[in-house]
Amino acid sequence: MSISVKKINKHFYFFLKGKILRSENGNRVKVINKKIAITLSTYLSRCYSGVNKEKKFFLQMLSFNYELNKKNKIIFIDKMISFLSTDLVCYRAEKGSEISEIQKKIWDPLLEFTRKKYNLILNTSYSVMPIEQNPKNNGQLIKFLKKLDNKNFTFYYYMTNFCNSNIIALNFLANNIKSKYVWESISVDEIYSLKKWGSDKEIIDNLMEKKNYFKEIIKFKLIFNI
Repeated sequence: MSISVKKINKHFYFFLKGKILRSENGNRVKVINKKIAITLSTYLSRCYSGVNKEKKFFLQMLSFNYELNKKNKIIFIDKMISFLSTDLVCYRAEKGSEISEIQKKIWDPLLEFTRKKYNLILNTSYSVMPIEQNPKNNGQLIKFLKKLDNKNFTFYYYMTNFCNSNIIALNFLANNIKSKYVWESISVDEIYSLKKWGSDKEIIDNLMEKKNYFKEIIKFKLIFNI
């Protein structure tokens, strides 16, 4: 199913079956950049030609992007702040174990980057018990998130929810790490289990499904040149 593009005044709009494409709440999907318009229309044509759950996920992100406003951003920021106390990279396996050393090697540089660049100082633990984090981190992150435009906010929100980590999302948004390293950071435990214990169909299937959703977040980032 083909998506057409038409420039009206300063913006490019998208049309499906002759009707302007809108978000779930009726906001028009539009961009200013011609290159982005062409790339997005091509991918939207693919999405609407064979909609699966991963492509629906991309369309959900796109709709989210065009429905952001000052009021609902506050709600979404609160949710992302809540992840600071449960951040993936702060919870490690048993100290001294093989997997904990792998986690340290992969995750510690991410924590160091966010400490230097954003002044976020997070504690780590070798226990599943909740970690008490410095409340000053909340203010630092809120200040950063309020400055993001809609497309960057959308990408950050979905990435943080996907990997349960502000630290990973911050590193990726700042282009400190590439998508390959992001995937490695998110999937440390699963990849370790497969290498340690051998092939497991359930783990592999879940990992591949997870990666398909991850690719849609990356696609959003690439299309909007984030």
